[in-house]
Amino acid sequence: MVANGYTEYDTIKIKLRIDDDSMRDEIQLYMHEVDDLVSNRLMAKIGKINIYGQEIVYPLTHTTIPTIPIELKAIANDLVVAKIRLQNSEKPLLWDSAVKVLEDYLERVYGYTSSGRFQPTRTFVVSPTSGIVGATVTISGTNFQPTSKITVIFDSINPTTTPTDIISDVKGVWTGTFSIPLTQPLGAYVIKVYDDFGGMVSKFQVI
Repeated sequence: MVANGYTEYDTIKIKLRIDDDSMRDEIQLYMHEVDDLVSNRLMAKIGKINIYGQEIVYPLTHTTIPTIPIELKAIANDLVVAKIRLQNSEKPLLWDSAVKVLEDYLERVYGYTSSGRFQPTRTFVVSPTSGIVGATVTISGTNFQPTSKITVIFDSINPTTTPTDIISDVKGVWTGTFSIPLTQPLGAYVIKVYDDFGGMVSKFQVI
């Protein structure tokens, strides 16, 4: 069975209502085929390199960027079931329908083509989102440029952060803190973080 593939043997057995391993070899053969199919369709959508110049590893797993979505695994399992039933009945309707579901999903979720590099979906979290002057604010992000310095701006200043230089890890994950200046007037402000490929903003209320 393919390790870290899109398909899952036990799930497929349940869908086929098989209690034993009498079809193990046949199921695993189609699992390989579907894993290759899904990887090739994904590669056509998001390419082999992301905007940071990193290789996109196929098949996707829980540690790759992008990670493998649960919905895609379900679609892949349905493809295997459809493939097996196609071979047994020679009726393509179920298989064609399963492939169409895959194509629609890739278009809806990714929507990219290999002519443009894949841009991971970034996240930026501020906690808390309001506080008094002197309050400590924790900021964190994911899918930023890997091993790069993150610049932080609160209002129009660069606050002193902990650590002093916030550096993302090899997966683009980072975290840090800073304190609201003691002289900051009450009101609504914007926290901005960015690397060489762009930034994100979040609101903060000084109360």
